[in-house]
Amino acid sequence: MMKMRFAKEEDFCLIEKIDDSIVFPEFKKWADNKQVYLIFENDEFAGWLQFGFFLEKIPMINYLALFEQFRGIGTGTLSLLIWERQMMEKMYDKFIVAPEKDNETAIKFFEEKGYKKIGDINIPDNEERLVYFKHKPLF
Repeated sequence: MMKMRFAKEEDFCLIEKIDDSIVFPEFKKWADNKQVYLIFENDEFAGWLQFGFFLEKIPMINYLALFEQFRGIGTGTLSLLIWERQMMEKMYDKFIVAPEKDNETAIKFFEEKGYKKIGDINIPDNEERLVYFKHKPLF
């Protein structure tokens, strides 16, 4: 059974297991602002979802990462749907994701979920991301 909950400061050790590029001060800020979900499958840590806001008005997923053994079984799909539903309950009807340009698995995943490519960005240090957008009318 899949569950999601907001991360707490002491959960940083779980995030380090899946992404060691995240630094604690950044994580703490996200956790304090309730912008990090931890994802569990049968009470086992499966991954995480972190979001912010593009132009401070459109929810944007920055990270959605699952351990390999939890991919392809619906955990990512359900996590995304729960996040979208919670954003819609707060009256947001537009969403953005920005997977890495060479992450074909993530690109296919988001396209299958109705996200449409609207552009790409080049971030310093040679990180290229594609930008995907989705609109889900509230009513």
